[in-house]
Amino acid sequence: MSDQQASGPVIQPGTILEDPPGHRRRTSRQVRHTARVQLHVLAGDEEALEDADLACPQVPHDLGRKSSPRPRPQPKPGRRKGFKVWKTPFWKRRRALWAARNAATRRLVETE
Repeated sequence: MSDQQASGPVIQPGTILEDPPGHRRRTSRQVRHTARVQLHVLAGDEEALEDADLACPQVPHDLGRKSSPRPRPQPKPGRRKGFKVWKTPFWKRRRALWAARNAATRRLVETE
């Protein structure tokens, strides 16, 4: 097996590569334009308008339009991973109760 075959597809010189969003934009624009021209031609004929959906181009939905979500960034070193439970209302309330109990204990110790 030669190196040429193992490296992947060969791109011919002079081939224009198009990015997927640009391709989608261009092809959907072409479909819209063709459909608009067809409807404009059929506008005068009542019977032809009934079958306009057959005359207009039928293009399958582009399932690749919605890109996948961006991967989550790596946490900084030393950070905990996961959900911050100490920021939930339950833990805020619990900490407030502990703080009140500790403050009451300190007041008792100071008065004695």
